[in-house]
Amino acid sequence: MNNSCPIVSEGCCVQLGNELILDDVSFSINEGSLVGVVGPNGGGKTTLFNAMLGLVPIAHGSIKINGVDPKKAKGLIGYVPQREEFNWKFHVTARQVVQMGITKNKSFFSLTSKQDQGIIEKSLSKVALLERIDDRVEDLSEGQRQRVFLARTLAQGAKILLLDEAFSGVDIGSQETLVDVLRNLKNDGKTILMATHDLNTVSERFDEVLCLNRHCCAYGEPGKVLTREVMVELYGSHSSMFKDHTLGKHGHNDVD
Repeated sequence: MNNSCPIVSEGCCVQLGNELILDDVSFSINEGSLVGVVGPNGGGKTTLFNAMLGLVPIAHGSIKINGVDPKKAKGLIGYVPQREEFNWKFHVTARQVVQMGITKNKSFFSLTSKQDQGIIEKSLSKVALLERIDDRVEDLSEGQRQRVFLARTLAQGAKILLLDEAFSGVDIGSQETLVDVLRNLKNDGKTILMATHDLNTVSERFDEVLCLNRHCCAYGEPGKVLTREVMVELYGSHSSMFKDHTLGKHGHNDVD
């Protein structure tokens, strides 16, 4: 593994209760990569993101974010969930939503400095929504809302972005706009991982693909790694592969 990579996973295992969710997951991601994370429901995509964010404990192995433990990498990594939990009874604008990313415990109705206003405007410009800065978020399309929440994450200064099913419920045109935004962010040096179920467009939209079904089935350029064998491993029935993988036993030779 190359420890100069911003994301390095080495034999990562995550147990939730009595269930082994991630088993011996190893990969390293280069800076400035746009990576699609694919796999079946229950394959561990969201759990992997939570492990990267330091929200779930790692039972074995490690994940390093810029060489440090995820819990020490706060501020380096930002997360955009599939569905933002938001009280739409508050008629907030795109400006105010992005402001939440930089004011933390302050009310979004409080005054912000010129510096903060500059960050807000720059962040919305990065997601191609500067012209909608004072529009209510409830009046935006689903795809535009996703980009507003992405802008909020950018305002926090994150170098690594995790997006969970950002295409879900978004029309094709809005998906392509989001892809263009992500490519531009990648070109600015951001490292981006996005979980997706859309295998038909993975080769067109992502530099690399991480195939995850409790373990890393394959990682690399989509055209090279999405083979028939990998697809069967991802979506076919292969429960026998994990028959020896139980709590405290992760399919490798642990040294006592």
